[in-house]
Amino acid sequence: MNEIYISNDLQRAKEELLSMYPNAIIFEDNELKLPMVNQIKDVSYKTHQSQQVIIIKALNFRNESQNALLKLLEDTPTNVKFIILTTSKYALLDTIKSRMSLHYLNYPQPSINIDLNPQRLTTKDIYDTLKKDLSKEELKAFITQLFKQISNPTSRVLDDFELAIQLVDLNADKAALLSLCLLCIRNANK
Repeated sequence: MNEIYISNDLQRAKEELLSMYPNAIIFEDNELKLPMVNQIKDVSYKTHQSQQVIIIKALNFRNESQNALLKLLEDTPTNVKFIILTTSKYALLDTIKSRMSLHYLNYPQPSINIDLNPQRLTTKDIYDTLKKDLSKEELKAFITQLFKQISNPTSRVLDDFELAIQLVDLNADKAALLSLCLLCIRNANK
């Protein structure tokens, strides 16, 4: 059966899947677009004597690409297994999710000490935090811990934090991401 893997660390999840399926063919990009779906179709319809695993790794999935992929999933070629790897199940259409089994590959994130009081967050606190030199994984952990400090987050706040985590994976500017998150907390607690 075709599978979806949701992970908080796409690189580690990809490595784990490749260790399980060493001969897998991987298609990866920040966004799944129609040309990539066409390449996936071409590869999947080649005759395979043994099982062939195709891993599709992306952060975002365009609707038209998903609809094209859906046709392939509905009539999966013999000896082909598809695995979609992404950071959020909400990136996928319900029609895709209904045709695949869903799994989670979450990894421990580094612990970051946050000495911020969200109830009394000042501009100086934000500035001092922006000066920190955090790795990608530390930044994701920091953003996650920041989010946990918000009491009763709105759906807008949830969306902003999910976007921030995705932008970390896309190598967005760290200062801009931290600013977004810290200002979000400051505004949420007013």
